Amino acid sequence: MKARANSAPLVITAVLLSLAISPRAVNAETVWFYGAPFDLAIPAGPEETKGWMSDAVLEVPDHFLIEDLDVSVGLTHTSVFDLRLSLTSPAGTTVLLNSYDPFTGYFEGENYRQTVFDDEATVAIADAAPPFEGRFRPIAGSALSAFDGEDAFGTWRLRIYDAHEFDAGRLEVFGLTMTTPEPATAVILLVGLTLAGCSGCRRS
Repeated sequence: MKARANSAPLVITAVLLSLAISPRAVNAETVWFYGAPFDLAIPAGPEETKGWMSDAVLEVPDHFLIEDLDVSVGLTHTSVFDLRLSLTSPAGTTVLLNSYDPFTGYFEGENYRQTVFDDEATVAIADAAPPFEGRFRPIAGSALSAFDGEDAFGTWRLRIYDAHEFDAGRLEVFGLTMTTPEPATAVILLVGLTLAGCSGCRRS
């Protein structure tokens, strides 16, 4: 599964901003956040309403073992029933975040608003209704714990497939929140983004 050949993936490199925050202990863990604003059409083709978005790419420049990972997404789309979202790690592990079977019942609704996929969330994404806002467990049979123990360093890809015609949208925000068990401080890493303006991301 690849993005359209004429649509090169947008690559965002996470860098440390000079933020006026004080170091503080976070439950004997280090919390890392990597995120960026995006402006990617879903699907990528300007005349299409079905197909792949160009991959949203985050480059993580740090080496550490992941203990827990959450995914932040903000997007507009006129029919989120059509969408299939997945995350692929530098190691090649892929987790399906959300997808709908057309035979299980169509529903109407738009947008992912400040949506966080989190294995520890109390509500499953399958039990929620759009616009999705808050924290949700990924689709049944998928878990972000598949990334636990992997090195965070490298290229992470959010991939979105629009499976049906006539509707379209745009990805606006993509972020990753990772924890490692080493005692340290919360570290915020963003690109072209402020905490107040991150519409689809979580503060550490």
